[in-house]
Amino acid sequence: ITGGEPLMRHAQNAFIDIYNNLGDNIPSSITWETNGTQKLSPDFVELVGSPLFKPEAFFSVSPKLWTVAGEKREKAIKPEIVKKYYDLSKTGQLKFVVGQTKEEWQDLDEVVTMFRDAGVHYPIWIMPVGAREEEQSATAGDVAKMAFERGYNVAGRMHVYLFGNAIGT
Repeated sequence: ITGGEPLMRHAQNAFIDIYNNLGDNIPSSITWETNGTQKLSPDFVELVGSPLFKPEAFFSVSPKLWTVAGEKREKAIKPEIVKKYYDLSKTGQLKFVVGQTKEEWQDLDEVVTMFRDAGVHYPIWIMPVGAREEEQSATAGDVAKMAFERGYNVAGRMHVYLFGNAIGT
């Protein structure tokens, strides 16, 4: 579930309504693609945490780094909120877009430490910065090397490779 921020309060309420109307058409897993800044409502926690909730709940958390996206850390990095996601489901990931500068990697290392100190132990995925294929190709190898040195996973931003700017990346 993605598009905008799927864990805003009204979206959580909408999800509850949709889920309750699925009948026998319940999927085996549900992923929320979130920036990790939204508190979970008690009703959402009650539903997803229920033993009767059938799908695997997966939280794909993509916090925005100051050095990459320009969002202030106090607004964009919320380990205490993401810990609630982790408490609800140990299945998930922390996914960061990073370039090859020393400042970006220092920012990333500090932020990962914040999440780990808060008790969030999702695996870390790194994607190279770049809205165009040329930008990604220029940095992808260095970014992958730095990620692997830290024990992180690497993924391409496939929408860039597949569609370029054709869909407004």
